Amino acid sequence: MARRRMAMADIKEILVAWDAGEPVSAIARRLGYSRLTVRKYGRAAEAVGLRRGGGRRSEAEWDRLAQAAIERVAPPAKPQPAAVAIAVHRAYLEEHVGSVPLSVLYQRLHDEHGLQASWRSFHRYAWAQWPERLQPAPRVTIRLPDPPPGEEAQVDFFTVGLWDDPDAGRRRRLSCFQMTLSHCRHTFLYPVAGEDSTAWLEAHVAALTFFGGTPVRIVPDNLTAAITQADLYDPRLNRAYGELARYYGFRVDPARVRRPQDKPRVERSNGYAQTSFFAGYPLGRLADMRRHAARWCREVAGQRIHGTTGERPLEAFLRREQAALQPLPAQPWEQASWTTAKVQADCHLRAGGASYSVPYRYVGQRLDVRLGARTVAIYDATTLVTTHPRQVGGRATRLEHYPPAGQAYLTGQPATCVERATAIGPATGALATALLTPVTLTGLRAAQALLRLTEGYAAERLERACARALAAGDGRLRTVRGILERGLDQEPAVDPPPVMDVPAYLRGPAAFAPAPETETETETAAW
Repeated sequence: MARRRMAMADIKEILVAWDAGEPVSAIARRLGYSRLTVRKYGRAAEAVGLRRGGGRRSEAEWDRLAQAAIERVAPPAKPQPAAVAIAVHRAYLEEHVGSVPLSVLYQRLHDEHGLQASWRSFHRYAWAQWPERLQPAPRVTIRLPDPPPGEEAQVDFFTVGLWDDPDAGRRRRLSCFQMTLSHCRHTFLYPVAGEDSTAWLEAHVAALTFFGGTPVRIVPDNLTAAITQADLYDPRLNRAYGELARYYGFRVDPARVRRPQDKPRVERSNGYAQTSFFAGYPLGRLADMRRHAARWCREVAGQRIHGTTGERPLEAFLRREQAALQPLPAQPWEQASWTTAKVQADCHLRAGGASYSVPYRYVGQRLDVRLGARTVAIYDATTLVTTHPRQVGGRATRLEHYPPAGQAYLTGQPATCVERATAIGPATGALATALLTPVTLTGLRAAQALLRLTEGYAAERLERACARALAAGDGRLRTVRGILERGLDQEPAVDPPPVMDVPAYLRGPAAFAPAPETETETETAAW
């Protein structure tokens, strides 16, 4: 039978009854202990100064007498063999217990010093000798008072689960953004299909529009959509989030890393939203969920009696906090996101699904890209490099971003050559067209060389030289260059000789045949 453990209060009851002169049998019967036990504690107390009939004593005196009786009654502890073996290493343990895990200390003593005690004996010995080192410090929570109206909002993403997106036609992960005003606990939900920067910024704009104002500061987590470099004293904001904060006029005050207790109001609201709004709710289109979530925030979450404040959040918001919020700008913030991209050898970088040109001197460098709804701005640190209209795929190119040789090549394409030649004059345009019909590399080089003649000769002279060459029926580049070099284009044009209408005398082929020889002439010749 296991020994019954006596409480301090029972021992003091025995001593009080013993002091009052109550019989041992009566004390044992009333308290449920044996007479031997009653007599043992009574005599132990007498040994330390208790006398029957001593009268009223203070509680501290009864505690002292009871503790002294316990010490006299308790049998002397017999040293256990395991404890003796462990005690040999007490100096070593005294130095390391509390700073080195007990399991490591036991392994070292067992492997390196031959300790034969079991782990349970070692663990019990250490806890008996150094409980203050091994007992974890109690966790103390300091509850801060609620901030004043309009001072703070806390934001967070939480995962809802998998969802069949009817618009995408596939199963996706559904998340939800939540913003809770810390003073009144009024909250806003915004379901999203991903926890990326675009959803984060879009949800902030929707939340501030829902509340109709901006708090002084917003407390987020250290997710990359908000914080690019977490630091206890100097966190670095995501550039797009910092731009949004400046536009609406709030400060970003991120929570510490892995410290959800720094934003408890929104953390508690997450669980409530999970069970009250999403649990059992038919998930359909994202736009419908957002509309129903806004109505739930006003009609359900806003009308409940909050367990901490004892108020309805919507009523507290309308009565005290709405007027304390900063007014919204006239226009909502234009959605923008920031990224970095490397400039490739073709003087383009790729961002947002499209390619944009930058000056050729940035080839090989990584630049910051701001992707706005209508404009793309490219930065080298804080220096604006260039801007482009936002593209949906494809390439946006500016000719001046290429090196001079590349610009010359691009401006020397067949269609461009004909266009530039026609601008000089119709004869030059006609000659360039003839050179490029059909288009060959040789003809393209000849057309480019024709245009370069304007570097040494006036455009009027080139036009006259082309006209003279075409009139002569010779549309070669060499002919035009020779006319210019000899100055023939500056001489008056020579009229071609007139064409004379000479009648033809046709006598037939017989008229041109040799005359037949006569008989006399034949004989004479023979003679």
